[in-house]
Amino acid sequence: MSRNGLSLLLSFAVLSLALAGCVATPQGCTVNSQCEGWQYCNLTEKACRPAPGFCASDQECNATTMSCDLNATHTCTYLPGRCGSDLNCEAWQICSADQDCKPAPGYCDSDAQCDQALEHCSPTNHFCVPRAGFCRSDSDCNSWERCDTGVKRCFLMAGRCNANTDCGSWQDCDPKTHICAPKQGFCSNDGNCESWARCDIPNKKCVARQGFCDADNQCNYWEYCDLENTHACTVKKDYCGTDNDCSIWQLCSSSHRCGARRGYCDSDANCVAGEVCNEQTHLCQ
Repeated sequence: MSRNGLSLLLSFAVLSLALAGCVATPQGCTVNSQCEGWQYCNLTEKACRPAPGFCASDQECNATTMSCDLNATHTCTYLPGRCGSDLNCEAWQICSADQDCKPAPGYCDSDAQCDQALEHCSPTNHFCVPRAGFCRSDSDCNSWERCDTGVKRCFLMAGRCNANTDCGSWQDCDPKTHICAPKQGFCSNDGNCESWARCDIPNKKCVARQGFCDADNQCNYWEYCDLENTHACTVKKDYCGTDNDCSIWQLCSSSHRCGARRGYCDSDANCVAGEVCNEQTHLCQ
């Protein structure tokens, strides 16, 4: 057989043994420094083994309560909820005779350990606390509520609210103060109205004060309500309320129209035959 053929045959034999698991690659060592920090060098086996207090598999721990932390410390640690003493549990737990972490007296880990008609187990502090809307004292309620200890329920204080439905039809619930406040245009006193309005207490509505308006129908026919500025009745264009609303050469008529004074004109019809009305001086010429 040629040299190349022999080499190929030997390579094939080595590969076959490796695939069959016959070729081992032991972690050989002669000193501890050749091992991981949690290992020591077993000189008899010339291999790195777990040092006392450390582990390399769950089988080296108490399998019912512990497992080996292979990702970090390589020490036996208690399984979640299992323990050897109270120190292995949460602050609100104790270690039972069965090596289980259980709620200490006065604590809970499920609603079943509370008065289910009234309470639930708080996932934050593990105390039995009243469910939403229920109470044992005022401190269990919101600051705008009181506790009826007879029925163990929180009820709103007078004038306070959680929703608009807790208020009058003319009010909304302020989500910050939880106080019922008048809707826009409604009032409980004059302070809820604009300066031009007063509160009509029986109807809870802001209405125009005397001398002001909030609609045209509150004015004379020759006026309109100035809603954008003064909320006062204002003379319409080409109409007048008094002579002061007219030009100096005019008077305000009973029909609330400005017309020429005696001796003045606003058209030729106000002049005698043969004369015309000067549109600048409003005199007949």
